[in-house]
This record gives sequence, structure tokens and C-alpha cells, in this order.
Amino acid sequence: MPAPAPGGRAGGPPPGGSDGAAVLELRGVTAGYGPGREPAVRGIDLAVPRRGHTAVVGPSGAGKTTLLSLVLRFLEPQEGELALDGRPYRELSHPAIRSRLAYVEQDTPVVPGTIRDNLLFSSPDAGEEDLRRVLRDVRLAEKVDSLDDGLDTELSSTAVSGGERQRIALARALLREPDVLLLDEATAQLDALTEAAVHECIRTRARAGAVVTIAHRLSTVIDADTIVVMESGRIRARGTHEELLAADVLYRDLVEALRIASAGSGAAAPAGHAAAPATVAAPGAPQRTG
Repeated sequence: MPAPAPGGRAGGPPPGGSDGAAVLELRGVTAGYGPGREPAVRGIDLAVPRRGHTAVVGPSGAGKTTLLSLVLRFLEPQEGELALDGRPYRELSHPAIRSRLAYVEQDTPVVPGTIRDNLLFSSPDAGEEDLRRVLRDVRLAEKVDSLDDGLDTELSSTAVSGGERQRIALARALLREPDVLLLDEATAQLDALTEAAVHECIRTRARAGAVVTIAHRLSTVIDADTIVVMESGRIRARGTHEELLAADVLYRDLVEALRIASAGSGAAAPAGHAAAPATVAAPGAPQRTG
């Protein structure tokens, strides 16, 4: 039987501490990938606060990616409903929902063209100072300034690495100032120092809006306001890092696995915590991995 985290039952509403009403809710959601197949998630009750960082963790096949597919409306629930600002998804168009969200995935596609083209893809009216601000947020301003063509550098150029492309995708998402920022392990290709800086950027964003992270790295999880532990398509526990370490055996096992994996990675972790392993968006349906 799944062990509830302190302050809340395993499948019920999360404990308090949110800023205002939930911006995003899943209410008794069950969903799967075709008739005659077992549901990928069952009975999901989850309220995402208007501000704060919610991290979702669990073993492969737990239902984490299905959760993102539901939020992005790439998948419809078989039972239950999702709501945005209290309004059911069924009353909203796909564009209306996605205009409130920004999604950065693990292997981020980029738009053919320049750095500027990519940043402006979803926010064509953004000004030069807005572009500079988000590049500073993801620690890319100096890099872009060093390029001969600056913002007009082609992204096909070898002057821009894979990790830098990942940060451009994150900057593009931040430029939109979405109500909900969805991250599928978006810091995976970053070096340790840059990853720490980007985590600070994510913490800053979480003070202004909702951030939901599908997490495979301890450094991503450890400072989240709420951690949701999934197993076999259900939410089995939720709480802070410290609460879950004390109360949930699966979470302890996941954390231990991450610590073992971190032994040879050299990845940075927040001060006072164990190091995280070194693993590795324009919108697209999440690849179903968990």
C-alpha cells in the first residue's frame, strides 16, 4: 500500500503552502493509449499552485510522461477531468490551453534560423531588452555577445553547442512568461556550473508562476516546493524532500539510486545536498518513457 507523505494522503489533494488557488488541476484522471490496454495513469488528483515548483518523480513506466501529455492535451482522459484556472479543459480549445503553457523537453528541437528567430518564435513582439533579459537568466548573454553575428547567428552553426541550444529553448519558454512552465529534465545537457545557474533561474520563475518538472536528477528535485512520487500510474506520496525521505521507501530508493549514479558525474548540487548524476523546446508531444 503506498505510504502517504506527511500532511496528505497518497492520492488526495496536496498539503497547503500554495499561493492562491490552483492554476492547474487533475481531478480523478484515468488515461491510456488505446482501447483494450491498461490505463497508463489511474485516479490522479493533483493541484498545481499558481506559484511554486512541483517536481514529479518515479521509476520508468510510472506515468510521468503521460501526465505531461495530459496537461499539454496530447492525450484525453478516459475518466475525470483537467482544469485551468478552475475551468474544465473540455470547455477550452487546444490553442487556448497551450497559450498558457510553455514546454521544454529533454531533447529540444530548435527552429531553423537564427538565435533571434528561435527566441521570437512564440513571442514575436518581444523587444531587444526582453531578449537580453532571458539570455542573462540562462547565462547565455556573454556567449551571444562573443559571436560575430550575435543574436543573428545561425543555430546550424558549430558556434552553438547542444547545451547552449537547450538554454536557448529554455530562454524561449521564459520569454513567454507562461502561467505554467513544464520542464522534462531540461537541464540535462548543461555543465555543472551552468546547471546551478539555471536552477536559480527556475527558482526565480517559480516565485512568479507555476513550474512543473519531470525530474530524473536529484539536483532538479531537491529544492522543489512539492515532490510528487508516482508508481504504476498512481500518485503514491507527496511532500518535500525531507518529508519524503522520512516517510516513503520508494522515494528513498530513488534518491539512493541517483546518489550512486552521481559518483562519477561531478555534477553540482545545491549546497548541503548530495550531488546529482550527469544525464541528459519547441512544443511537441512528450516521448513516452515514464
